[in-house]
Order: sequence, then C-alpha cells, then structure tokens
Amino acid sequence: MRKNLLLAGGTAILSSALLLVAATGFLATTLLAYLTPLPLLILGLSHKKDCVGIAGGIASLLLFFLTTPVVAIIYFVLVAGPVTLFCQWATQVNHQKQNQVINGRWTSSLSGHLCTFLAVVPCFILTAVFIYCWLYQELSVGTLLSEKADVIIENYRNALSKRNLDINPEVGAQLLLLKNTLLNTVPAVMGIFWMILLIINGMLARYALSRVTTISLSAVKLAHIELPHWLIIIFIVSSLIAGLLSGDISLYCLNLSVILAFPILLSGLGVVHIASERTKYKRGILFAIYTVVFMSRWATFILVLIGLLDHFMKIKARISKPSG
Repeated sequence: MRKNLLLAGGTAILSSALLLVAATGFLATTLLAYLTPLPLLILGLSHKKDCVGIAGGIASLLLFFLTTPVVAIIYFVLVAGPVTLFCQWATQVNHQKQNQVINGRWTSSLSGHLCTFLAVVPCFILTAVFIYCWLYQELSVGTLLSEKADVIIENYRNALSKRNLDINPEVGAQLLLLKNTLLNTVPAVMGIFWMILLIINGMLARYALSRVTTISLSAVKLAHIELPHWLIIIFIVSSLIAGLLSGDISLYCLNLSVILAFPILLSGLGVVHIASERTKYKRGILFAIYTVVFMSRWATFILVLIGLLDHFMKIKARISKPSG
C-alpha cells in the first residue's frame, strides 16, 4: 500500500510539473506540457489502474494550491479523469485479447468502445460550454466566436503592417477563409487535437513500458474497431440537423458531428489497414494514404464515409474472411 501511494505521489508531482513548465514561456518547455498525461498513462497501463485515479487527484490538489482553482479543474477534466477511465478501458481490452481468440483473430467490441470514449470527453465539454453560453451569456455562441476570430485576424493584420507588408486581395481572401474556419469548427478542431494528443501519449506510454518493464500490452489495432450503433446514429442525426438548421443549434451540431467523425475515421483507416495486408505493398500503401489524409480534407471525408459503410456492410469482416 505504501509503495502504491509513493508511486501515485511521484506520478502526480511529475505530471503537474510538466504542466507548470508551460508557465515559463519558453517554446521547448511549453511543448513539454503536451506530455502531461504521459506519467499517468504509464502508471495506469502498468497494471496500476487503481493508483492512477489517486495520482490524478493528488496532481489536481497540487495545481489547486500552486496555481488557481481553474487550472486544477481544467487538469482534472482534461487529464486526470479521462486518463483514469482510458486506462480502465485499455486494460480491459488487453485482458480480453490475452484470454479470448476466435478463428485466429480477436473479436471484441471493447476496441470500438475505447475509440468512442476518446470522443465522449470533447463532446461532453462542447455540450457543457454551449449550455453555459445559452443560459448565462447575453451573446450567442456564434457571436462570441466571431469576436474572438476578429481579434485573431486583427493581430495578424497588425503583424503584417509592422513588417510593411500590404494586405492584397489574395491575403484578404485567406484571412476571410481562416475566420470562417474558426467560426465553424474551432471547438471541434480543439477536441480532435485533444484526442490525437491522448493517443500519442498512450503510444509513448506503451513503448516506454515495453522497453523498461516486462509488461506486455497488446496494441489496439484499427482493423478490429467495431463502433457502437448509438455513435453512428448521433453522428448522422447531428449532421442532418447541422445542414438543415442555422444559428447556434446548427453550429453545435456541426462541431458535434466533426468530433464524432474522428472514431469513424479510425474505423475507415481500419478498412484500409486490413485491405493493405492482402497485398505485398502494405507499407507503401499506408504511407501514401496517411500522406494524402494529412494534405487533403476530401481524403478525410472519404475515409469517414468508408467507416460508415463498414458499420453497416461489415467490410472489414468480409475482407478478413478466408477465401474459399
């Protein structure tokens, strides 16, 4: 018991320290703040999932006394709480993969639920922010975002003016496009960034555990993702509402559908992965696909569509079925 408490305390100090270094203002130390979930993930995935909640609570208390209550609440909502639940799901997936196999491949819906959990946290925060704005703010959410976007655009114009650069029509059009993007999808983009950050930290934690300890953690393969029906239904309904209505309701549904599209995108990538395994050029195909996804939003849209089709037509199961 004492050993577990010491591990939790040390992990809490390290995690909160990674967040505090961002206050120094240096770029290198600010980037370290993105590794704030890493100590908690290493502790939770090393079969100490009961200690990670204690560590997250201790870190939240440290930040409460060392900084402000707002920082402590943000840490608890975005790091401590989600990482604790993530470790619970991840260890369940790993335990089931080690004990159950059917026809040579793992069949578990927990992988899909783990990917879905990634989207639940930003969806919850998005809903809470919109409800707060609707109840306690005189201005609409769209108006508030427009004001923030105007401040960013104005700062960019001032930066160009200080360098004696004229804002030609082409640059003006780019600024307008940037503003519209900020207005429409900035909450969803922030949510997707949080999900990607958690995935990267999870991969780093798994790599560190495999190198330092004898703990074996099975990777969650994209080819095994099976998303729950309710996620698909909410995604379709929110997309339809975003296209049919206007105002804050449309803005909320648009950002909700973009966040929910992320696990569907992972499922679509799973189809690509399992299809590429049937060829001799798996690495080349995957490299080309990921490059196109990072460069083109249309490729992302196509992968989301493939993920939707896979949910209804079971494309991964059809491809993985042995021939003959």
